[in-house]
Amino acid sequence: AEKYHQPVPRKIPAHWINNRWAQEWPGLVEAANIDKYFEGRKPEWIIKTAEQFYTGLGFASLPQSFWEKSDLYPVPPDSKRKKNTHASCWHIDLENDIRSLQSIEPNARWFFTAHHELGHGYYFKAYTRPEVPYLLRLGAAPGFHEGVGELIALASSQVPYLQSRGVLPLEFDADKTAFLLDDALARSIPFIYFSCGVMPHWEADIYAHNLPPDQWNAGWWKYVSDFQGIEPPSPRSEEFCDAATKTHINDNPAYYYNYAFATVFKFQLHDYIARKILHQPPQSCNYADNKEVGAWLNNILKKGGTEDWRKVLKEATGEDISTRAMMDYFKPLMSWLEEQNKGRQIGWE
Repeated sequence: AEKYHQPVPRKIPAHWINNRWAQEWPGLVEAANIDKYFEGRKPEWIIKTAEQFYTGLGFASLPQSFWEKSDLYPVPPDSKRKKNTHASCWHIDLENDIRSLQSIEPNARWFFTAHHELGHGYYFKAYTRPEVPYLLRLGAAPGFHEGVGELIALASSQVPYLQSRGVLPLEFDADKTAFLLDDALARSIPFIYFSCGVMPHWEADIYAHNLPPDQWNAGWWKYVSDFQGIEPPSPRSEEFCDAATKTHINDNPAYYYNYAFATVFKFQLHDYIARKILHQPPQSCNYADNKEVGAWLNNILKKGGTEDWRKVLKEATGEDISTRAMMDYFKPLMSWLEEQNKGRQIGWE
């Protein structure tokens, strides 16, 4: 509100968020913006550094066909060719033909995204073995695949890892609260409300409850308001279908709840790795070149869909699915927020 010289609103205007769906709130924590440290880097360095993350853990290099058949970089502005810039990774033949679609640029977002997408690729590689039938060459649950990618994205955002890769200088003095707040806003907390609130509720209205098309947009914004505390920048009528701007609405329906699962799941894996293997604080740790981390992770990945996901999670971490690790991760931030918000009215209703 101060930035835009506006009174403090009860609900946040969507155009303040810097994300079309307000699913992530990036750019709101200036002290955690590290884009300047990527200036001068080539996109090729980004993806190769992501691969080195995995080879450092003991995984094999990606096959040469990955580099020959993937589409990893932006299309030149003067090109007649168009491409989908939404990052993804594909197991083309359930064997060794793995490809990724990205549009990598030298900034923090693409650095984390490249690490995430290769998480899918290395999951594919791990369960591509004779012991896993073709029909079970998939994650233990859909959320496992996304969770592994998100785990590595989280690991790649840790200050000690960024220092070990030469992104941040060794003398970099991180504002721990700012980085935790950025973790929460840009990659975790608003995302949960979008992925298990807005998206599945709206899709249930469409597919299960036969919501009339002339109520689709109003229904969408009601859930955005109720779950996220966000309001549109201007009135949105039924001539629009704002939900359809989200690619998953069009080409991967009823999938998004898996991202909510993945967000909780990633913190459970990360907590175990940080505390039990690395013996480092989860908020500031470094997986780089640790073969024990790689062996532990590979034991999860190589099973594919051959075992129930609950069994896989329990055997790996000793826990059932739980938000405990996520709450512990953000506990220092929560204490700070409680102090900062004393006397303020919390919520939007």
